[in-house]
Amino acid sequence: MSRRWGLCVLAVLLVLTGCADRDRPAIADGRLAATPGGLDFLRVAIFDGREAEVVLRNVGRSRIIVDEAWVEGPAGAWQVDFTHEGPHSLIPGGECTVRVRFTPQGEGELPATLVVRSDSKKEPLIRVRLQGMGVDAWARVTPRRLDFGRIEADSSKTLTFTVNNPTDMPVEVTPKLVGADRDEFSSDPVTLGPGEQREVPITFSPGRVGRKQVALAVTPCKGCSDVAVQVAAESLEQAVVAEPPLLDFGSIPVDKDSFRPVRLHNLSTEPMTITELKLEGRDASFSHGAPGLPLVLAGGETRTWELRYSPGHMGPAEDMAFFHVVSKRHPTTDVALRGFGGAAELCVSPMAHDFGRQPIGSKTPVVVNVKNCGAANGGPLTIHGLEFHSSDGHPDADVQFNVAPLTLPHRLLPGEEVNFKVFYEPMRVGAAAGRLVMTTDVYTGNTTELDFTGLGEPHLPCQLAVTPATVDFGTVEPGYGAVLGVKVANVGTDLCAVKNIRLSDDGGGVFSMPGGALDGVIIWPGDYFSYMVAFRAPASGGDFTGAVQFEPADPVTPVVSVPLMAHSQNACLVASPRFVDYGVSRPDCAPAPREVNYLNACRDPVTVSNVFIGPGTTDGEFELHDAPATPFTLDPNDGFTVTVGYLAQVYGLNMSPLFVDSSDLPVPLLVPLIGESSKQMDKTDTFIQQDGSKVDVLFVVDNTASMVEEQPRIVAAMPAFADAALARGVDLHVAVTTTGIDPVSNACPGGAQGGEAGRFVPVDGTRPRIMTNRTPDLASVLQQNVNVGQCATVEQGFEAVRRALSPPLVNNADDPRTAPRNDGNLGFLRDEAALVVVFMGDEDDHSPDSVDTYVRFLRTRKGENQPQRMTIYAIAPTASGCPTSGGAGTRYAEAASRTGGEVLSVCAADYAPLLRSVATKAFSAQDRFPLSEPPDAGSITVRVNGSLVTSGWTYDGATNSVVFASAPASGAKVEVYYRRACR
Repeated sequence: MSRRWGLCVLAVLLVLTGCADRDRPAIADGRLAATPGGLDFLRVAIFDGREAEVVLRNVGRSRIIVDEAWVEGPAGAWQVDFTHEGPHSLIPGGECTVRVRFTPQGEGELPATLVVRSDSKKEPLIRVRLQGMGVDAWARVTPRRLDFGRIEADSSKTLTFTVNNPTDMPVEVTPKLVGADRDEFSSDPVTLGPGEQREVPITFSPGRVGRKQVALAVTPCKGCSDVAVQVAAESLEQAVVAEPPLLDFGSIPVDKDSFRPVRLHNLSTEPMTITELKLEGRDASFSHGAPGLPLVLAGGETRTWELRYSPGHMGPAEDMAFFHVVSKRHPTTDVALRGFGGAAELCVSPMAHDFGRQPIGSKTPVVVNVKNCGAANGGPLTIHGLEFHSSDGHPDADVQFNVAPLTLPHRLLPGEEVNFKVFYEPMRVGAAAGRLVMTTDVYTGNTTELDFTGLGEPHLPCQLAVTPATVDFGTVEPGYGAVLGVKVANVGTDLCAVKNIRLSDDGGGVFSMPGGALDGVIIWPGDYFSYMVAFRAPASGGDFTGAVQFEPADPVTPVVSVPLMAHSQNACLVASPRFVDYGVSRPDCAPAPREVNYLNACRDPVTVSNVFIGPGTTDGEFELHDAPATPFTLDPNDGFTVTVGYLAQVYGLNMSPLFVDSSDLPVPLLVPLIGESSKQMDKTDTFIQQDGSKVDVLFVVDNTASMVEEQPRIVAAMPAFADAALARGVDLHVAVTTTGIDPVSNACPGGAQGGEAGRFVPVDGTRPRIMTNRTPDLASVLQQNVNVGQCATVEQGFEAVRRALSPPLVNNADDPRTAPRNDGNLGFLRDEAALVVVFMGDEDDHSPDSVDTYVRFLRTRKGENQPQRMTIYAIAPTASGCPTSGGAGTRYAEAASRTGGEVLSVCAADYAPLLRSVATKAFSAQDRFPLSEPPDAGSITVRVNGSLVTSGWTYDGATNSVVFASAPASGAKVEVYYRRACR
């Protein structure tokens, strides 16, 4: 509302008398007169306005014309106009009026002058002084945020904001609502007198559900800029809800009680009144106690009521509970009630079992399942006792059945079950019968009987051959484990029963049976069985003895014991792999020989005096194909290779120890050899698709003198690799080593004189040696680390990688063989991460061992059965070559092909696109799955997550791989079935 002060301006006529005598002749003239002394508008609020009128009168003796009027003063503060349209021609005594408006634009005194022009000859201009003061008068608004909280739709809530006029002038305050939901809010303007403070209401009346988009813009005075007030509000479909909305009592025995809580939750921020609780009454099985209503639920409060179900009949029951709420939109909050009248049950299977004809001295098990299969709310079932009684006329002490120990009492909740074994161990010829009495607290009766029968048959005493006579684990390094085996063969003419195959002495916990103890085995003449025995070397090392035993059906030798022995200490020789598993083979198609590589990881030479295969389950199944003549001396960092074949002529599991005698050990170092020969010709290779979320990347950079042109390209391409890796968001480990093994000169940086020998650069630790995706400025650090210089003479990339990922480098922060401190590679290789090796050089690899040796070594780093988790790439010479490259990189090409990688030409002018491709492939799911054996053509079938896949894949014979057109999803289980072909 505009505020105007009415101002009555009296035009005082100034009557001027001429200086000449009236009788003296004179020329007649008109003359204007206006309010004398000027006009004072006093105090006016900024941006407000006040008006006054000035009367102009012709006090002369002839007509005059008033031409115009204006104000000289501050721009924008003053305005003047005639109250009537002209022309303004005034006869003597005539008058006209002008209106003057004062609208201050700022604070303080704002003087001005009203100027009027006429055609009077003597005084064409008259001036009137104007005076006024601008006052900063506006209301103060608090608070600047209003939160209506959450209220139910179709209700309303009013909040207020405070406006305060600290001035001595009235101000007009106008609230305005803006936003998509402004129509659900209302507020009116107010006028504040001088010094007045007032609460201005704003009402929220939602009709739509959801959070509101609205704000309040308050104009604190006429013409003032808006003051923003944030408004938060949300409307709910229903304020009071039941948790849960369906109360399911489950199955309850008839005439038993079950009490279940139901909660009412006030989702709103306003108090809600609950007036009463009523049941619909469809089924009298449901009831409730005194509800204690009415009551008020505070905003956000939860209250609990207990409802009762006592089934008065079998079968399903349903009802509804209604909580009455003071609410326009939802006057009741409903809870569905459900139950089932019935009783819990004890389920046992089998209730009876016939073990049939079994040899005297055998031990045959059957698994008994006991389950609480009663109602979900029927309560627990407890087994209190298991006791065998004879049913064949013999005393209970002579019963030939027994039960495996079960900790009693054993409690089963509804749906839970327990399995235990019942054994028949015939001790006499003829029929046997027994009953197992189970004592429980089931309401139908506290005892349940299970019946067992069997027939004992006589056989000749067992004649067995046990190999080896002693299981000797030789030397196993502390912290590592090994597995060997025991073979028990029936060399007699009758079947042999063997039972209770178990550890009789575990050597203080260092020996174990990976498959667990065996209850009993029946061995037919000429047949045998093998079982595994494991040794886990403690960190402290030492010498250990133990024993495994079994009980054959032989009165002369009722117990056979096989001694176990092992030694543990740190060894100079490091074997890779630490065990050789030939998998499943068949006699007509023996697997390819495997290599074991040994490296002297000590600072001193070591003398190797013998390499041999020790006693195993079947001597002669494993044989040395290639081993250096002994004795010989192995210098520090030198190595040698042993090739071992597996004939696979004897069906079943075969295990033997490969031993190496060295001058630093009192007993030979062990590498277990494991193979299984089977009549089964089919094979299944199983893969789990990697997700690329964790990747360990090792760059192996050629540091020979010929790398003058290529190394700058490698350095320039590193940001492309880093950017691609970071963009994919992988959990990255990345390191750099060189192809150099022996120190040459200080022309190569990093402190190793070009002979890193697998140690990550820089060996002197002047920069981070193991980088991650969190390394600051990864690209720059990587550029510095691949700038390895040109001083070495021989490229041994494969050998450098083997050393980098073998003890002592891979599992030590410091290489104990070298002078620099903290030059080990500990922390780079992670069991759960995929491994990518990228070789970069202008010549092929010249490492001492075969490509197959190095590929197998790298695969063992990630698991022999998961070859897709290790990939080799190379930036190396290709067949086309270029003037700066040294022949084709055939060894790199073979390794890349066998692991699903690829070779990129070192002759390219820019390696950045190539490294982006490496990053994309290395950090993506695999589409190529190398098979462990060559298949017969046409025998391959593929399943993904158990479903047969008949298209979208091909077999690549060159790499012996199944290749998908579109890579299976991360985590997918890929199974490739095929008939093995002989190579």
